[in-house]
Amino acid sequence: MSPKKSSIDDVLEAVHALSVYVDKRFDTLEARFDGRINGLDTRFSGVEKRLMSVGSQMVTKDYLDGKLADLRGDLTLLTRKEDSKLLAIVDLLYGKRIMTKTERQQIMALEPFAQSA
Repeated sequence: MSPKKSSIDDVLEAVHALSVYVDKRFDTLEARFDGRINGLDTRFSGVEKRLMSVGSQMVTKDYLDGKLADLRGDLTLLTRKEDSKLLAIVDLLYGKRIMTKTERQQIMALEPFAQSA
């Protein structure tokens, strides 16, 4: 065998040995990642299901705005009822001359629903 032929054979053997070694390493890595990827797929599908559940139950801005407007209306209505009770008491006290006209006007001028007497 010529020296050139033997050096080519040596190089081919070295390349073959290296490729076998690299193939074994890739097989090992592939096995490790297959286990992790399957585990990750399972975890991500669980996260995806939870996100879909949260998304379906999440309050939208429009919904929240509507509910806050309803609450404001309800609170205004209740405050008006309380204000009418206060005004009835003020008129009663004024009618019985327990309160002066100036005191009555001062109370009637108070917020939230100020009135001129």
